Amino acid sequence: MLGLTRQLLEDPGYSVLPASDGKSALQTAQTHAGSIDLLLTDVVMRGMSGPELVARLSAFHPGLRFVFMSGYTGELISEHEVVDRAIPLLEKPFTRSGLLKTLDNAVD
Repeated sequence: MLGLTRQLLEDPGYSVLPASDGKSALQTAQTHAGSIDLLLTDVVMRGMSGPELVARLSAFHPGLRFVFMSGYTGELISEHEVVDRAIPLLEKPFTRSGLLKTLDNAVD
């Protein structure tokens, strides 16, 4: 899924810093010399959840925008308050146009 999502984002011009889990995403973000405008992260990951990653990245990247993605429905996630309702949720499976629209809306 990571490789396909990366390709879907790079084709229209997004620069992608891929990471296979929350820990490597945190390390990549902390060592990246340039700016990071947006984080697209799964809600459920091994080692660190998406909400935990968002909380940790927010501490040293103020103003960073976030989008969660999940194979669980938005209703199920909201019922269990797994994520901040203010952060957009992209439900899997998603289409290319759905992905790009969600990210464009988050950046604008």
